[in-house]
Amino acid sequence: MIPAGIFLEENSDQMNKPVGTDTDAWNKLIWGKLNEACRFVADSFLWSTLQNTVTLADSVYILPSDCRLPIVVMDDNKQIYNRVGGKHRQSKFNLNWYFDNPVATPLAEGTTLTVGEYSTALTSTAEFPATTCANEYIRIGANSGIYKIETWTSTSAMTLFDHFRGDSLSDAIFQIRPRGTPVMAFSDATGEVITPTGVEVTYARQPLPLYREEDLIELPGSCPAVSVKMLQKLLALSGFNQAGDRKESDYIAAMSIMKASEPDEENIQPTSLFQNQNNSRNIGYIRGLSELNS
Repeated sequence: MIPAGIFLEENSDQMNKPVGTDTDAWNKLIWGKLNEACRFVADSFLWSTLQNTVTLADSVYILPSDCRLPIVVMDDNKQIYNRVGGKHRQSKFNLNWYFDNPVATPLAEGTTLTVGEYSTALTSTAEFPATTCANEYIRIGANSGIYKIETWTSTSAMTLFDHFRGDSLSDAIFQIRPRGTPVMAFSDATGEVITPTGVEVTYARQPLPLYREEDLIELPGSCPAVSVKMLQKLLALSGFNQAGDRKESDYIAAMSIMKASEPDEENIQPTSLFQNQNNSRNIGYIRGLSELNS
């Protein structure tokens, strides 16, 4: 991990517009391009620095709102679940998971939220839930971050785990357990719904936006791919499209450097031990060879 301010200085120098000597518009622009680059790189790989593990509530199976993609799913017996494309899908495996309909109605939403710049305190005009919603997630205005709630005090006061990465807001729209939060469901080999207990999910999460020079980029090492992608975007914005395109090989090399600093990935998935035996016996010889080599 590395502080965001380093890339602001380096890439502004590359563009002959040093930080602090140009307009507020330029400073806002370079922050925007840095955040775009960070999101692009974060979405390009299942980085270990952006992984969390949680245990879902039994029979509800609502994932954390900052979940980008589940990686490993197991139950309280430590049995691994296989992903299928949806409900009522047959599978070679006895234990499967799929995405159910996402959250359509937030736990709470309103239009009177107030939060200070880089603050953790949230207030509203009695629009927060009537009971604790600690450990839920909140989306605030147009801010790209999804923030975990640390404490609930009342219908008008809460605090965040992390600082709000944005300017001060008042009368802001918010959603707690926001619309679109992913939900999981489970099925057996025939596609029938099952209800496992103690479901533990390791997932890739969305990073918070970068707002201050001291904010750490939550990616491995010195994050060179973020720097190169940011410079590509700045060059294209300034009309130097060909110069930006020529940086693509640098970007690929920088991604390789970052991936080299990642630990070896465990290949955690169901094995033949968890196959449905009736299903597996019906697979033809040629089809079986094809699946083994796919």
